[in-house]
Amino acid sequence: MKKTAIVLAMMAAAPLSAHADLLFTLGAKASVWNADPSGQLDDGVSVDDDLQIKSENGQQITVFFEHPIPFIPNVRIKQTNLELNGSGTVDISFLDTRFDNETVDSTLDLSHTDLTLYWGLPLPIPFFDFNFGLTARQFDGMAEVRSTTENKTASQDLDFVVPMGFAEVKVSTPFGIYANADINYIGMSGNKLSDVSYGVGYDLPIPVVDLGIEAGYRAINLNTDEDLADINTDVKISGMYYGAAFSVGF
Repeated sequence: MKKTAIVLAMMAAAPLSAHADLLFTLGAKASVWNADPSGQLDDGVSVDDDLQIKSENGQQITVFFEHPIPFIPNVRIKQTNLELNGSGTVDISFLDTRFDNETVDSTLDLSHTDLTLYWGLPLPIPFFDFNFGLTARQFDGMAEVRSTTENKTASQDLDFVVPMGFAEVKVSTPFGIYANADINYIGMSGNKLSDVSYGVGYDLPIPVVDLGIEAGYRAINLNTDEDLADINTDVKISGMYYGAAFSVGF
């Protein structure tokens, strides 16, 4: 019984002792996001029913740097490549262009890059981390409908920057299993953007570096008017993601 207690105590202390002398952390994450769209564009054009835009795999890549220097924020950069396509026969007006029972190809590109500056809140709770900060999101995409029978295209660039509040919670265990959740959010002048992710992961028992696998769910809700994005949107993109994470301390 005593031997078992000693082994369990050593297992619990191992992660703490392995990272106790680390001051800086450099890490990266990469995942595939099966993104499923729904909602409306440009005053009532349905993304899924009218334009027949279907779920596709997007890519998420994150790099981050954390340090113990007071008042100076940690830095995270996240790139999301998200181009969704569809085709079907429509009878709609899109961006003042009329499509009368025409077969069209459609694209909704919501690719974006996040720059997040954040701080960790020092809490006396083992295996619990809370971060908060600000995110600047640069959209670099488009919404487009192209007729396959007529020389007709309606397109709008989605190229704008949105500032958001950021918060993240991570709960770890002595056995390598962890759960995390983060949110970016802003609501202003009739525009709203929320981006919520939550998932679980497992750090593989590899010395020196942290290498893990992750799975979770991400949902983006985007509501914009013509003042912000030059097009009205009420769109939700959501689905599961699967990936890997890597970090090293020094």
